[in-house]
Amino acid sequence: MKKHGPRLIFAGASTLSLVATAAAAREDTTDMARQLAELRAANEALAAKVERLEESAHGAEWLTESRANEIRSIVTDVLADAGTRDNLQSSGATAGWNKDQGGFFIASPSGDFKLNIKGQIQFRWALDHRSNAGITTSNQPGSGSVAVPKENVWGFENRRTKLAFTGFVVDPSWTYEIQPIFNRSPGTVTSGDQSFSSSNIVGGVENVWIQKDFGNGINVRAGQFKSPFLREELVSSSSQLAVERSLVSEMFSTKFSQGVQFEYGGRAGDPMRAQLFYGDGLRANAVNVPTNTATSWANPAGGFAGGYTTPFNANLTNWSFAGRVELLGAGNWKQFRDLSSFRGEEFGWLIGLGGMGQSLRPTTEGSVSDRTTKSMWGATVDLTMDFGGANLFLYGVYRRVNLTGEVDTRDGASDGMDQWGGVVQGGMFISNEVELFARYEMGNTDTDKFRTVEDGVELELDSIVTLGFNYYIGGNKDVKLTSDFGYAFDPVGDFATSGADWLQDFSGSTDGGFTNDGQWVVRTQLQLLF
Repeated sequence: MKKHGPRLIFAGASTLSLVATAAAAREDTTDMARQLAELRAANEALAAKVERLEESAHGAEWLTESRANEIRSIVTDVLADAGTRDNLQSSGATAGWNKDQGGFFIASPSGDFKLNIKGQIQFRWALDHRSNAGITTSNQPGSGSVAVPKENVWGFENRRTKLAFTGFVVDPSWTYEIQPIFNRSPGTVTSGDQSFSSSNIVGGVENVWIQKDFGNGINVRAGQFKSPFLREELVSSSSQLAVERSLVSEMFSTKFSQGVQFEYGGRAGDPMRAQLFYGDGLRANAVNVPTNTATSWANPAGGFAGGYTTPFNANLTNWSFAGRVELLGAGNWKQFRDLSSFRGEEFGWLIGLGGMGQSLRPTTEGSVSDRTTKSMWGATVDLTMDFGGANLFLYGVYRRVNLTGEVDTRDGASDGMDQWGGVVQGGMFISNEVELFARYEMGNTDTDKFRTVEDGVELELDSIVTLGFNYYIGGNKDVKLTSDFGYAFDPVGDFATSGADWLQDFSGSTDGGFTNDGQWVVRTQLQLLF
């Protein structure tokens, strides 16, 4: 008994397992037979209903108002169920794409949260021609060790790559924007006997702000954003008429700064919008006095960069203000977000007035001289007109730069600069896809009077004509090919900027002045918005 005990136990267990399995199989078979019977009965009942409907369909009596309401109710329930399946898992949050509401979005079903995601890519090819006649390694700006540049340079560049995260939190009155950018970082590369600029893609941020809508057209914004001054700069780079903004805009724009802005109006039906900004330093180019040396004809070294995400102790101003007032005479505010007028848009016109001012302070004690820029103020007026397929845009700008003291000039002495610029441009659609445009710009930085070494130097002027076209591929505003040609009637000096593909012209020498003019630029750019 002891010897066979385990075997008997195993056999008994196996028998019980087989009996249980057989019982379960019989139960499953019985259940399956029951389900098949139920399905057969339901199918027969459904067939009978269809037969009755077909019999009554000849008299068109089966689709009564009651049955029609039942069908509509069923369709509504099905669509509602499909909508819940599009939600993000079990949270109820929705996602999708809506061009009129900011592109791609994620939103909560309660309506207290929304995130929009947009992007911009600009890929460009440019060719620049400028004369280098009479230029040697000893009469150029700087140490004189740089080789004579080539007359023609060309190549590709990623001009702009941007993302924008916008939306609201808590409720639609609390809005925000965060805009990372991946732009070029200029540098210098030497290859053989040539020295030229290079560019790398680097990260940064432009817009970072929070805004509260208090109702009745009153908004308050805090953070980093473009201060309200020059209209051409305030219109997005994605919505310009030409490949790039004018050199006048580059010279006089206050760009981005950190501070607080108060806004009134600008809603649908409002005839006016007013904006007032107070904050850190406003960007300004060509406000430094050229040094009185043999190479004084060089572009005066930069200006004030403004407050790009800078700490409070890097602020270079005692105070700074900027503001705009816009009057909408006809049309709607939305159509003036760009500088084109598409076919089918209503007629409209907009007048804008802007002003800016800032008082500067030195970075360190005792660094002030008569040549130090003390303060500046400026004013601008602009007119935009849309004709539903054609457009006109023009503006003028003035800026006064005040120095700490008087500085010697060619004709005596001066304690500042009176700078001005103007732009007129227009475009016309010759089809739903092709828009032709032309632009003329001119300006003066009033800096040549300080270049006393060379009487014949002319690097303070801007006089450029630009002609080109936009091709909206497939009639879609989100994919645009732009090509233009620009010619400068005066040497490009103070107004030069590689961002617009206009390079520094060469004017002046150590042995009797001369002027090289006639620089021209060809640019072609493909833009994608998403």
